[in-house]
Amino acid sequence: MNIYEIENLNLKGRNFAFKTISEFLGKNFQGQLFVFDGLLFNICIKGSAKITIDYKEYPIDANSLVAILPKHICSINNCTSDFDIRMILVSADFLYHLPITPDFDLLKKMAIRPCVKLDERKLDDLQKIHSLITRYGSDDKLAKQIQDTLIHSMILMTASSFGNIPPFPNRTFSRQETLVRKFFDLLIDSCESKKSVSYYADKLCVTPKYLTTVIKSVSNHPAQSWINEAVLITAKRLIMTTDLTIHQIADKLHFRTASSFVRFFRIHAGCTPLNYKQKMNQDL
Repeated sequence: MNIYEIENLNLKGRNFAFKTISEFLGKNFQGQLFVFDGLLFNICIKGSAKITIDYKEYPIDANSLVAILPKHICSINNCTSDFDIRMILVSADFLYHLPITPDFDLLKKMAIRPCVKLDERKLDDLQKIHSLITRYGSDDKLAKQIQDTLIHSMILMTASSFGNIPPFPNRTFSRQETLVRKFFDLLIDSCESKKSVSYYADKLCVTPKYLTTVIKSVSNHPAQSWINEAVLITAKRLIMTTDLTIHQIADKLHFRTASSFVRFFRIHAGCTPLNYKQKMNQDL
């Protein structure tokens, strides 16, 4: 079956959406594989179903909140007749503008335990905030600023639901899962300076070929893709949140020259760093 990629174009230029699943995948969404290159929250309003994330199945019912991190393949099956789920989609580019430092511990919690229960009050608050976001959907500059602030609040409220969840009791991980977790921990600490699979393989005491095979089998993407993505995310954040020049960012990310950094950015982002900054400032 083909994998449907939810693209930023589907978000109608706002880099954010709060929609039903059928608005993205159509009425026959059951069993359809889909992936999004940003952060995806699913809120089950009523009914029940099973959601699969990278081929692992999780039961969901009313008030369930499911977090899906970028690039993870998902599908929804076994839906009851009254099943109603809302999707909050936040593009990666929108996340780079959040006035907060990424909480990697929180992201790891989402990856390990993607499903939590919302209490009735929080669910009601999220729906009310969404109503306000919709109300301020005009092209007026001040209205957009208000809308962005409300979106930030909704994201923080949704993410906070994962902050206090306990770890799985007596959870054991396979050798491959343990290796993948160690790889991502190392990647977070080293991506600014280390860009080769061989470096991470050496640190983890495996061969580059084995590391690539395991990372791809567990996460659906090879190790080098995750390394490039981590470098790109860091570069975009530096471009949008600091006054560093392109030469300074290239130095900080340990590129040999500014031109090699620009070439890397153009290959993986589809534009130059300057074009990216100009485009994102226009969208604000």
